[in-house]
Amino acid sequence: MPLIQISLVEGKSPQYIKAIADGIHEALLTAWGIPELDRFQTITEFKKEHFIINKQMWDVNRSEDVVVIYITSIKRSQEMKLALYKELVKVLGNNPKIRKEDVFVTIVQNDPENWSFGNGIAFQL
Repeated sequence: MPLIQISLVEGKSPQYIKAIADGIHEALLTAWGIPELDRFQTITEFKKEHFIINKQMWDVNRSEDVVVIYITSIKRSQEMKLALYKELVKVLGNNPKIRKEDVFVTIVQNDPENWSFGNGIAFQL
């Protein structure tokens, strides 16, 4: 039940953006074994001047094509997180050909009671 927020600089084609969204979902299916229908994604495009990501911090040489992937999820093991990072760069490197240096990911974890998917009911595992 991850919630995915995808941020990138505006100007990419709808096909490019769809490939990112589809690739992230594919990586989650593989690395975390989420259900196929567990797809909750939002995509925000920013003006270049409103998307301030340091291009060299932490010894990573990013380009103008950096994509920020913000994942809110129930708790996952360190192994699952590391597997997801690797799967994301593999899948997104294949299509839409995003450089591994341009895949920026953060995961924020919380407990199931912090989720309501509708009907005013908290999620229960």
